[in-house]
Amino acid sequence: MWRNIQNNFDAALRDRNLPVPPCFIGSAARFDTYRNNVETSLIGALADIYPVVKQLVGGDFFNGVASAYIRKNRPASPVLSEYGYAFGAFIDTFEPAASLPYLGDVARLERAWLDAYHAEDIAPLKIQALGDLSQSALERLTFKLHPSAALVTSSHPVVTIWRRHQGDAYPDLGNIEWVPEHALIVRPGLDVHVQAIPQAAFDFFTRLAGGETLSSVCDALANDAGFDPSAHLANLFGCGAVAALDPGTTYRGN
Repeated sequence: MWRNIQNNFDAALRDRNLPVPPCFIGSAARFDTYRNNVETSLIGALADIYPVVKQLVGGDFFNGVASAYIRKNRPASPVLSEYGYAFGAFIDTFEPAASLPYLGDVARLERAWLDAYHAEDIAPLKIQALGDLSQSALERLTFKLHPSAALVTSSHPVVTIWRRHQGDAYPDLGNIEWVPEHALIVRPGLDVHVQAIPQAAFDFFTRLAGGETLSSVCDALANDAGFDPSAHLANLFGCGAVAALDPGTTYRGN
């Protein structure tokens, strides 16, 4: 019974065409006020999480896509900063945004930035840790990335677009080179770092993050253009994206 009451109440919050739920004590006007307040607070939360998306499309358009998202996606947590994980995917399917095909990827980058900001604080590992391992241990080596580390890939220059909007609501995007960009996001200390990385590095980091051994990744990517494991490892450690090493785990792929 209580579950039905909750479902009816939530449905009425989502759909203005539904009547006031019987469990609500008050007038239809009061319920409309409550419904408006809920929607306004969730739109505000999304605007805080995705400020660049809002800058790109303007306030009115953002409020429209946010309202459409809210009607289909209710918060699963009372912490508003945890809301909106599927916003990027929703934008991809939102027909009015079809003329901005990069918008969903910008949202994914912003979500990764916020998650990195709130991630657990762990001291990153230094690259010198590799020097303590034997050759056989290096071959079996797997990596645990920093809790704040995330990878975002895009067919569009999302890192450049994101950077242009840091501190400038109306930047000039006319001289951007419209090429795919891949991002490594990490917060090894107090500040979140967003770095554009080449395709080869992205593939390398992604496979390591998936639990593959260092040797298996190097074998798989050996013939890829731009693949330089020494340089990629130096970058991964240098930006503080490695939390731990496991020299005894063997990856079993599909």
